[in-house]
Amino acid sequence: MPTHPPPAWSGALAAAHELLRQQDANEPFRALPPALAPTSVAQAYAAQDAWLALQTEKRRTEVGGYKIAITTPAMRAFVGFDDAISGCVLADTVFASGQRVQAAAYQHLIVEFELALQFGQDLPEREDDWDADSILPYLECAYPSLEIADDRFADYALLKQGFYSLVAENAWNHGVVLGSVIAAKDFEALWQTQATAFINGQAIGQGHSSDVMGHPLIAMAWIANHMRSRGMRFKAGDWVTTGSWVASQFPLAGQDLRFELHGLGEVTLAVC
Repeated sequence: MPTHPPPAWSGALAAAHELLRQQDANEPFRALPPALAPTSVAQAYAAQDAWLALQTEKRRTEVGGYKIAITTPAMRAFVGFDDAISGCVLADTVFASGQRVQAAAYQHLIVEFELALQFGQDLPEREDDWDADSILPYLECAYPSLEIADDRFADYALLKQGFYSLVAENAWNHGVVLGSVIAAKDFEALWQTQATAFINGQAIGQGHSSDVMGHPLIAMAWIANHMRSRGMRFKAGDWVTTGSWVASQFPLAGQDLRFELHGLGEVTLAVC
C-alpha cells in the first residue's frame, strides 16, 4: 500500500476528531463548522489522512484498498467540484461475495455497483502523466464489486457547501465486497460487457465501462496521477474501485443485491 504522509494541515486532526464524533453520535452529515472546516481540497485530503490514521489505530486495521468517487459530470455539477476524488477502504471492511450486513449498523446505507481493478506490479517513478495505455500493463485482474457507504442522512441540497467535509470523511466509504476474479486476458471482453444490477432478483439498472470517466483505465490513470501528486505510488496487490456503473441504491433489511458482469463474474450482498 502507498504510505500516507503526515497530514499537511494543522487543523486536520481536529477536523477528523469532529467527523468521528458526529459518526459515533449518529448525527446527520453536515459541513464541519467554520472553525474546523477545510477550505481547500488539499486541506480536505489532509483531514482524510488524519481520519484514516485515527480509524486504523482505533480498530487495529490498515488500508485495504482505494476508491474513486464523483466520476460523472452530473455528480460533479451537483457537488460543485470539477474533478473526481479518492478515498480508502479499511481492511476490516473488505468482504467476499455473499457477505451479510445489517442495515441497522449504518445511519443511511448506500450500495454502489462498481468494478475494482488490481495492480500486479509496483508502479515505477514516472515523469509523464499516466494514461489508459501506460497504466494497463501494470494491472493484473478485476473484480465486480459493491461499495458500502453511509451518507448519514446528508441533505444533498447542501452538499456543495459541505463537499470538503465529505472528502475529509473518506468519501463516506464503509467497505467493499469483492466478487469473482476477472483475469487480465479477459479485459477486452470486460470493456465491452454490459452489467446489470439486481435487488431481490429484479433488474434495477444497467451500465457499461464507459459510464465511469469514459473508461475504467482512464479512472485508474487518474488515481495513479492523483496519488503521485500526493507523494504516493501504488504497489502490487493494491486495488481500486473505479466508480459506479449504476445509480446508487439505498437498500433495506431483507434485500439481496447482485451485480453481474455478463459472462465474466458477479458479486452479491445480503442486507439483513
